[in-house]
Amino acid sequence: MKKNIFSKIALMAGVALMGVGCQADYFNENYLDGYDSNQAITNVRELSLTLTKDDYAAIAKNSANKSLAEAQGEEATTALAAISKNQYFANQEEAATYIPAWLDASYPTYDNGSLALITYKMAIDTPENIVLMNDMAEYTLTEDDYKAIWDSDEDFAMAVTPKTVNKLKSILPLPDDAREDEVEYIAVTYNYSAEEPASEEPNEPEKPAEGYTSVLGTAALNDFVDVRGYISAVSTQGPILTDNTGSIIIYKAADLGLAVGDEVSVSGPILAYNCGFQFDYSKGDVTVEKTGTTTVAYPEALDITGAYADELLTTRVDNEYAYYAKMTGTVAVSGNYYNFNIPGAVTAVGSIYGATNEVKSWLEDGMECSLYGYFFSISKTGGAAKYINIIVTSVEPVSAPEASTFALNVKSEKRYAIFKRSGLSYEATDIVTLQPSDYRTMGQNYDNFSNPAQDNYLPTFLAETYPYAQDGDKEYVGYICRANSVNSWRVDEYVFSGEWIKTIYFVDKQDQFRKNEGTWQVDRTLELDFTNTSSADTKAFFQYCVNWVYDFKDVPMGAPERDNAGEILSTDIVTINGEKPAGNYWVSNYGNNEFYTGTSAYYGNVDWRPSAVKTGFAAAGMGNLSDDEILAKLQEHTGEVYAEVLSYVYPEMTSDEYKKVVIKVYCYGPNKNYSLTFDVVDTGKFAYVADSLTEL
Repeated sequence: MKKNIFSKIALMAGVALMGVGCQADYFNENYLDGYDSNQAITNVRELSLTLTKDDYAAIAKNSANKSLAEAQGEEATTALAAISKNQYFANQEEAATYIPAWLDASYPTYDNGSLALITYKMAIDTPENIVLMNDMAEYTLTEDDYKAIWDSDEDFAMAVTPKTVNKLKSILPLPDDAREDEVEYIAVTYNYSAEEPASEEPNEPEKPAEGYTSVLGTAALNDFVDVRGYISAVSTQGPILTDNTGSIIIYKAADLGLAVGDEVSVSGPILAYNCGFQFDYSKGDVTVEKTGTTTVAYPEALDITGAYADELLTTRVDNEYAYYAKMTGTVAVSGNYYNFNIPGAVTAVGSIYGATNEVKSWLEDGMECSLYGYFFSISKTGGAAKYINIIVTSVEPVSAPEASTFALNVKSEKRYAIFKRSGLSYEATDIVTLQPSDYRTMGQNYDNFSNPAQDNYLPTFLAETYPYAQDGDKEYVGYICRANSVNSWRVDEYVFSGEWIKTIYFVDKQDQFRKNEGTWQVDRTLELDFTNTSSADTKAFFQYCVNWVYDFKDVPMGAPERDNAGEILSTDIVTINGEKPAGNYWVSNYGNNEFYTGTSAYYGNVDWRPSAVKTGFAAAGMGNLSDDEILAKLQEHTGEVYAEVLSYVYPEMTSDEYKKVVIKVYCYGPNKNYSLTFDVVDTGKFAYVADSLTEL
């Protein structure tokens, strides 16, 4: 028989009855026999759904579930919280425990008898180290940590360098209740500088490099110029280009992916906007070519005070080039807008122009700091000049200690590392930890993936990182995942087999829940309702029954075997020269009904009329029985055949999913609905429960 054609029966949502008012009741009571206006209107529903990330979060936050977990202890409380982060259940019992309260909160109006078929993800055989990795702690280095790394309260850098990076694990704090036999993973966020800090006074900016032009700063509006210089700052709207004599923004060139230190040759006309000169890459007459890289040293910053900012709003009326500046004040974040309030300014507001994700990661709303970068234009609001636009290159918190010779010379970037704590000490791990630059390379706007985007990017990332991987190579990848508006660290295992394939430690599971006596409970009984005689599902299941009877009852009695090792190729009975072979078979010439059980795929019912069996040409073996004996045989055979056909319909069903299957059918003759019950005895194996035939 052909398998996997018939799909599982989907539960359909019912429709609640609504009250219609007094006048309608008057009509109903007086003109409709048996109408009872006091009869309660029930809201019995059936629904089928797959849990989403929001659903997992709601389950973990449900107050009733929290009470259940707290009663079981700290371990259960932690496991409940993990459901939101992981978006799967640790086991089937966990799902059976926590889904009911969520259903009650989500569907409070559903009455007793309502059913919910829930599909969810469940962990399977997850190794202990994977579990621990995905429950890791997080830590960000503090000022005191950097002091400890540099062994000084004065001469230290707020960053780790190549010479000091090995001290990271030694300064990580231990939990107060750390035990010798305990293992945990910890993700560490820190600042890193590839260069060692100088112990002398800050270096003066390098002298102009040979090969750079001296065009910027003097070229006039609409001049077509050729500039050779380097990128000194970047923004989401375009980078700052600097040559020996000036700086200018290359507007709308952010997509070129230029970074600070890239040497470039630029050709195009000098244009202007908001009192600032610019190249406008979007107009198509500007060419940019990267020619190399260099180290960028910034000049002394011009301090834009509040008074000076207000003055600029009225005095800067001509177009000017960008210059390196400093603003000290307070960050003001509103959505995607990052502004800067400068003490003493009455009107002027600093605007952090085109802030990159890296710059945003340095800033928080209300943070007091000094911004360093290129002031290049003034923009207006309501027709009046207001915003002092700056493309930021670095941020110095006001609360930072007095700058030492180290702090003055260290320019750092944010990095991540994952360590493993075994007892009372930390050790490095071989987990491939994604860095901020990796997220940018993969086109992410933030240092995270919005779940499940990581599954699309990490295989390519690994392929590029390990181009010579061999079959069987394994890597653990640590990354920040954003789910349910929360960022958390995750670790996935990937194994190379021609390509990098993620190891799946969870599967889709399905459970049925029934509301009874006011509460939802797991009910691992699958109900298949075939009482709708015109339903496509009903007729499909019954056709399987007809086919099975032919293959396993008629063929042994002499009917021709079917082609392709018994696989059903059509719904028509096999014929020879257009005629049914001689002999008393159970399946009719039409090939869509049989008399072994009385099942008819054509009519969508079960014909339990003894007279139909007696008069049918295929009354094999029952022609001499009484009516009662024929009916008993039909009912016995129905349990036998349906158990076999269920194996074809659900070849992978296990007793973990469902304990029982109940089939409801309409029987012609008695003209009544009946139900039959089957036990799930093994994977894809079913057994009729004796004497379970019940009139509905």
